[in-house]
Amino acid sequence: MSAEPIVPDAGRSGSPRTDSLPVAGLEPVAPLVPGAGDAAVAGGDASVPHIRPRLWPLALGTFAIGFGSNIVTGLLPTMSADLGVTVPEIGRLVSVYGFTYAVTTPIVALAGNRLPRRLLMLTALALFALACVGTAFAEDYDTVALLRSLAAFAAGGFTPTATVLASRLAAPGERGRALATVFGGLTTATVVAAPVGNLLGPMLGYRGVYALTAGLAVLAFVAVLALVPRPSRESLEAAIVARPGRGWPSPIVLVVLLVSMLETAAALMVQTYASPLLTAMSGVDGIGLSVLLLCYGAAGVLGNIVGGRLADRWGASRTLWLSFAVCGVALVLLPIASRSIVGAGLVFAVWGFAAWAANSPLQGILLGLAGRHGQLVVALNSSVIALGTGLGALAGGVIIAGGGMLVIAYWGAGVMAVVVALVLAVSALSPAAPSPSRRTPGSSRSR
Repeated sequence: MSAEPIVPDAGRSGSPRTDSLPVAGLEPVAPLVPGAGDAAVAGGDASVPHIRPRLWPLALGTFAIGFGSNIVTGLLPTMSADLGVTVPEIGRLVSVYGFTYAVTTPIVALAGNRLPRRLLMLTALALFALACVGTAFAEDYDTVALLRSLAAFAAGGFTPTATVLASRLAAPGERGRALATVFGGLTTATVVAAPVGNLLGPMLGYRGVYALTAGLAVLAFVAVLALVPRPSRESLEAAIVARPGRGWPSPIVLVVLLVSMLETAAALMVQTYASPLLTAMSGVDGIGLSVLLLCYGAAGVLGNIVGGRLADRWGASRTLWLSFAVCGVALVLLPIASRSIVGAGLVFAVWGFAAWAANSPLQGILLGLAGRHGQLVVALNSSVIALGTGLGALAGGVIIAGGGMLVIAYWGAGVMAVVVALVLAVSALSPAAPSPSRRTPGSSRSR
């Protein structure tokens, strides 16, 4: 196993393990924008506009996947009435999706390791669209549950693949922004899916909403097919020969995965019960409660963008521990600030901003540690996030059952303090890497 230390700066390039051999689907191609310079192709100085045409199809794909993943929460009453089952049974579809995603995503990463990433993404989007179409026509609950599992399986083939592809297509010093672009689709979908489902469910029925979701997946399929470059035969052969036994992940990956699981658990410990918590603290409900939750989501979209840029400017490790520290402070202040709706809104906005700002730096660190197994490591991260979601919701329920509704935010802040300590420890184990913004135009692109 390689002993290469962690790369706190996610934008690092020039590693012999990641630069010396071609990767399927990532060989130089002609610019996709008329007038784009040759530097964007050859790996020299590339500006953000040069890579956007390659990244927005990936962002559209993560939006379609995220929308289909989260839409159920806005369709609970509609699906319950149409399928003739209780609301808790519809709610269990979320668990079915999450469990399937957690288990199958690493398997898909391993099984698809030798496939061109473009082909894997297209297959995943096609399966996701078919699952959504099937859900629109399903006549019973069991069939819907099976199709939700198929959708989760397909999602596991797209999101980690798009993450790795975005990081390797990015120009030097712009990996954070590239990851933020791709995850911007997922962030936006997380914010809008439930409200859109709640609005369109009574109008179109859940079947119409799932047909709309299938349409989004088809649109993403067409964009990826048209704009993501096709790998050459030479790059495919070289990548297949080069992959086995080369560039094993650093063992520190396990610590970073633990960070990912714990920070998710800390957030979901509180977020899962945000509605009753805010009602108990400030008496807000109805529209006021929806506004507070929207503050969290809208700030998260902005935080995702800013977090990617800060990772490129400051380095991923510094951005990560600062983001988690702000999350911890926000959770400490939440019980105090929530005595008023304005205070609660401000704290929720700060919390949402910081939580999503950590996303791109965390993915960047994992990719820097992953060697030639980036897709598997990102897939494992998706699995531990699902695990952290379940553990956080479970722990929050136990705390509330014990009469701890008003102190649950402090428990979340305590876990977040452990997360910050772990990130600082990981950073101390490795030498500082140069800031991406200081690289010369001739720096080698991470491939």
